[in-house]
Amino acid sequence: MERTGKVPKSKDIPLPPLPADTHGKPKGNRYKRQFGVIVIVKDEAAQIALFDRLTAESLKCKVVNT
Repeated sequence: MERTGKVPKSKDIPLPPLPADTHGKPKGNRYKRQFGVIVIVKDEAAQIALFDRLTAESLKCKVVNT
């Protein structure tokens, strides 16, 4: 792919062939717009406490460690 200075749209990026045992390319657009916030905490205990508090408020959370 030639570099033009613009980021290509995902529909314009050629994909490798799918393995023989797959069901094929999904129909339509699987992309679902999402919004999120990353909060940096001081340690694992603070992470657990924050996760518990947010999930108690019925918020969908994911735990990340880097």
